[in-house]
Amino acid sequence: MPSQLDSISTQHLSVRRGGQLVLADVSVTIKSGECWALVGPTGSGKTTFLQALAGQLPTTPGTLTRNQSVAFVSFKEASSQFSYSGHFYQQRYHSTLSDSHEGKPALTVREYLRFSGSAEDTTLVQRLGLEPFLDSAFIKLSNGQTRKARIGRALLQHPELLLLDDPFVGLDAAFRQELSQWLGNLTHQGLTVIIATEITKMPAFITHVLVLEKGRLVEAGPKETIDWKEKITKNTSIPQLQTLPKPADFEEAFRLTDVTVQYGERVILNAINWVVKANERWGLMGRNGAGKSVLLSLLYGDHPQAYANDVRVFGHRRGRGESIWDVKRRIGFVSPELHLYFPQSLSVRQVAFTGLTDTLTVPAHVPASAEADFHSLLDYFGITNLVDRTFGTLSVGEQRLVLLIRALLKNPSVLILDEPFQAIDDRRIQLARRLLDSFTDKTILFVTHDRTEFPASVDQIFELL
Repeated sequence: MPSQLDSISTQHLSVRRGGQLVLADVSVTIKSGECWALVGPTGSGKTTFLQALAGQLPTTPGTLTRNQSVAFVSFKEASSQFSYSGHFYQQRYHSTLSDSHEGKPALTVREYLRFSGSAEDTTLVQRLGLEPFLDSAFIKLSNGQTRKARIGRALLQHPELLLLDDPFVGLDAAFRQELSQWLGNLTHQGLTVIIATEITKMPAFITHVLVLEKGRLVEAGPKETIDWKEKITKNTSIPQLQTLPKPADFEEAFRLTDVTVQYGERVILNAINWVVKANERWGLMGRNGAGKSVLLSLLYGDHPQAYANDVRVFGHRRGRGESIWDVKRRIGFVSPELHLYFPQSLSVRQVAFTGLTDTLTVPAHVPASAEADFHSLLDYFGITNLVDRTFGTLSVGEQRLVLLIRALLKNPSVLILDEPFQAIDDRRIQLARRLLDSFTDKTILFVTHDRTEFPASVDQIFELL
């Protein structure tokens, strides 16, 4: 049995971000070997609390005491070893580009993991499915593979205390189950774990629950004593966008014929055939590394191999008609990769309105209709208080909501939504699904590993094997 010494404790811990108080007067003691779920609505302070526990945010002396070695797995890597600010968004799709724009050699998965080559390290890397990618550039990993690499690097440090911010986000169903069992086994060996997650997705090995709401501690204690449920608002009126919808002036949004994408000997997509007609609603599924994001990048114009394949977008073969900007102006887009590269210094308002330019650049002029829709959507999702905050001070879930609003603001004829609900709470997921179902004049491609996230109007599935 693990020792029941205190692993970590806080006394009246408070944290400010961007001038805003996001964590207030939180006191809790976590003993070694305990497994805590950190739950609460989007923006309740879960990520900030984990960052404070990990020592990434300044705290007042005496408010935080840590007695065990710690490893922290966050949504976004930002360290001296790797930073997305040193790369450009489309770089992961360019097989010939191996350097960052600073001229440094690309960080490999082997270097990122600090892989020693020992039998123990090899077994762990094999279990993560990362052994074939050890000498690949870290930036070229898929979203799910990147999550696995972050978890693997943390486990290779052999920490006594493991902090995980939504660890199951972006992982396919099979690996989510395996990771849960794996972490459960490690907790039996004495590992202390704190996981930010949805209460409905809480792993079986959790022993205690800590509930945050609006940055304050609501409840904390053994799992069986906590009976907390987030309030679900069913009567919120769906906003009617003032920006006029773009009509579908095409019969087929996308057509792929025998499409193959490969890097060297490694085949990502193999002879893919798929037709998406105007106003159809498709769900796209597949295991981590199956090529979902690569497929979407072909459609959205971010992948150079689109021009070497028979990829037709809005009736035109790529490279023989419409420009990349003709394609993007008709599409509202959100993805985990876009999220990672978004400038942290922009305000919420600026981030949302970059959707009007289809770039990461803020437009010089914003139409009154888009301004009205922006405020209407903020109000619908209950995040009007974020309007003046900078993007980098928001929680991961809040950032995802802002990027979803960004995709909707020009009221496009096509929506490509790659795992749009990552790190968003159940209540706001329900709101987003209702909103998407209210659009009767849009073609929608929706990517997820969780079928329960599909809007009700998604009635066709394309699965990559």
